[in-house]
Amino acid sequence: MQGTVGTVEGKRVAALVGDGFDEAEFNETRRALEAAGAVVTIVGVDDRARQRIQGMKNLVPGESVKAEEIAADVTPEDFDGLIVIGGAGADKIRANRDVQRFVREFDATKKPLFSIGHGALVLISAHVTRGRTMTGSPSVSDDIRNSGGLYRDQPLVQDGQWISARGIADIASFNRAVLEKLAQAAGSAL
Repeated sequence: MQGTVGTVEGKRVAALVGDGFDEAEFNETRRALEAAGAVVTIVGVDDRARQRIQGMKNLVPGESVKAEEIAADVTPEDFDGLIVIGGAGADKIRANRDVQRFVREFDATKKPLFSIGHGALVLISAHVTRGRTMTGSPSVSDDIRNSGGLYRDQPLVQDGQWISARGIADIASFNRAVLEKLAQAAGSAL
């Protein structure tokens, strides 16, 4: 079967998450990817993450997830796409050197890279935002600008292989764009 679902089937997407991740951003995006046949792998920062990464629903603890991989052990070759989930978890993992290395190496491959909400903070700390046009939670707009990025207060921004969204209010258009970008990348790899 052709189309987004057919070309996304079996594609591996790393989801970088940390304690305090936005539960809705993660769950909605994971559901959309898995419904289209992609395989989502939760990537945490340390062995503790293999036991529990606490999600947040608004300002209260929500569901927790377990890391299937640790940032120190993954390489861009393991995945077809990377999504950086927002929430307070992004701020907690942004200084991790293995996360920064993985994001920098992934960006260099020109494979699809997705960021939602506060996930932009991880890209900033990995030093890959200079010269990039992107969006994110309005509260990180100054951080994006100060890192050399061009912030756009729009629901969705595409810049090359990057797709960024402001947050959960924009999840439907974000998920559509993520699936389309993965399908495009899969088609160009054939």
